[in-house]
Amino acid sequence: MRMYMTGWRAVIVCAFLCSVCSLSVFGQSERTFYPVGAEVLQGRSKEMRNEISIGRLPSRLQGQVRDAVWNLGQNAAGIYVDFRTDADTIVVRYAVSGGLNMPHMPTTGVSGVDLYLKEANTWRWAYGSYQFKDTIQYTFSNIGNNKTGVYRLYLPLYNTVKWLEIGVDKSQWFSFVDNKEKKAPIVVYGTSIAQGACVSRPGMAWTNILGRSLNNEVINLAFSGNGRLEQPVLDLIAQEDAAAYVLDCLPNLAVGPQRNEKQLDSLIVGAIKTIRVKHPQKPIVLTGHSSAFTPGFMNKATLAEYEKSTEVGKATFDRLIKEGNKNLYWLDSREIALDVNSTVDYAHPNDYGMNKIAQSYIRLLQKILK
Repeated sequence: MRMYMTGWRAVIVCAFLCSVCSLSVFGQSERTFYPVGAEVLQGRSKEMRNEISIGRLPSRLQGQVRDAVWNLGQNAAGIYVDFRTDADTIVVRYAVSGGLNMPHMPTTGVSGVDLYLKEANTWRWAYGSYQFKDTIQYTFSNIGNNKTGVYRLYLPLYNTVKWLEIGVDKSQWFSFVDNKEKKAPIVVYGTSIAQGACVSRPGMAWTNILGRSLNNEVINLAFSGNGRLEQPVLDLIAQEDAAAYVLDCLPNLAVGPQRNEKQLDSLIVGAIKTIRVKHPQKPIVLTGHSSAFTPGFMNKATLAEYEKSTEVGKATFDRLIKEGNKNLYWLDSREIALDVNSTVDYAHPNDYGMNKIAQSYIRLLQKILK
């Protein structure tokens, strides 16, 4: 059955619909959106400069790495874009292809973006209002007309971004920052912890805190559950002329039925040799499991697993040092010093724990890179 309106009711409805359309068109015309392309993305290996996707692994590695690594490599962990604008309101909209959240990690951490501003060597942060729909939108409003600083927008840690654009009022200026004179990057090969689990927002991942603190680009090659010192990833890392290389894979290299102590030792030695072929003098950091030796943990079997792989890693490190290896460093679990307030579950840090991990890396790398 069809219903028709006549007279004054039809006039009012038509007027209302026209006003909505007018507002929508007006709103669109007042804001210009700038697409974020591969050429402006940072936090990726140099080979990714020729890739179109907003991911972390070059297309040639599909089929060379395991499917789990490839799929996680499409997540945007550690990727960011720098730009300048004097707009008081910045709108970011984008689409993702994965689930928005996880049981132990919120939507804002898995699929959200995060906005910072650097002015005179000081980092500031802006919160945004957000809508998680087919097209996700963050609106950062009333942030001031910042004409001298550089904005940094971090992309989602645990989701694959299909497209992303940044919008400002058409009367305001906007430009991407290419950072051609940036310092050599720090390359991190790690696990879910280094990928960013389980922070509340991307800027709190320890690799992103490290990048802001040292002013080095950090290339995040961490794969949840799959940081296993595998050769295709090591070869990709070795292509990068980095300031330092961080191997933080022990959380995914437990000693047990699948891997004995000798095999773990061999994996560590092989990883270092791969990097040393092209970079004989560059610093390499080996890291103990961040949750090993944590006081107050009641889950004894889990803690024993973390401690065992860490002890093997430290023994391998000590032997390599005695054999004359230079510029090799160990970051100890006790130096990280997580406690019972630091994690979401058995191993994944919350924001507080992530900052503790970041600060331990900052202290070490400041000494190494000075």
